[in-house]
Amino acid sequence: MQVAALIAYGIYQAFGSSGADLLLNSLDVILATISLGLWTLLLGDFLRGAPPEQSRLGTPDARLRIFRAVYPWLIALRAAMWLLTSLALLGGAGDTANPVAVLALFLVWGGGIVGGLAVYTISAALFAAPGDGSGRARLLTWLNISAALSVAMTVMNVWPPTGFVPAPALTDQLIWAGLGVLDVLATLLALRAVQVAPQREGAEQVKQET
Repeated sequence: MQVAALIAYGIYQAFGSSGADLLLNSLDVILATISLGLWTLLLGDFLRGAPPEQSRLGTPDARLRIFRAVYPWLIALRAAMWLLTSLALLGGAGDTANPVAVLALFLVWGGGIVGGLAVYTISAALFAAPGDGSGRARLLTWLNISAALSVAMTVMNVWPPTGFVPAPALTDQLIWAGLGVLDVLATLLALRAVQVAPQREGAEQVKQET
C-alpha cells in the first residue's frame, strides 16, 4: 500500500510541478519506490527464513544487488536537498519564521534521512545473513527510531513552520497526512514482524552457505 501511495503521489506531483522541481521530485519518487518495493520483498524473504543471497545457481540474488545499488542514490539525493536547503536557510531564507520551529524541522528531516540510511544499510547486510542476531537487534532499534521520526515529520509536513514555506492547501495536508500515517503503520508493522520472526540458527546459516 505504501509503494502504491508513493506512485500515486508522484503522479499527483507531476501535474503540479515543472522544471527543476519536477525533475527532483520525480527522481526522488522513482528511487523511493524502487528502494521501498525491493526492501519489502526482501523483508518478506527474511521473515520466512529464506536467505536471498543464495539462489539455486549459487549466484547473488538480483533483487538484493539492485537494492544495494539504488538506495544509496536515494539517500544521497535527500541529503543533498537537505544540505542545499540548510545553506539557503543560513543565507537568510525563512528569516520571518520561528527559528525554534525551523530548527526542529531540520533536525527531524535530517534525522529521518539518517534513519532511512541506517535501516537500509543494516537490512542490506542482514538479508544476506538472516542468522545475524546483532544485525536483527540493530534493525529493530532503527525501525523504532524511524517510526518516531516519521510521526514528527508527518506533523511538520502537515503544519510547517509559519513564514518558512507557504501554508499548504487542505488537499496537500490530507495527502501528507495519509502518506505519513502509511509510513508510520508500515514501519511499526515491519518492527513487529521482525520481533516475532523466529531466529535462524547460526549453524544452519553456515550449512546453507556451504
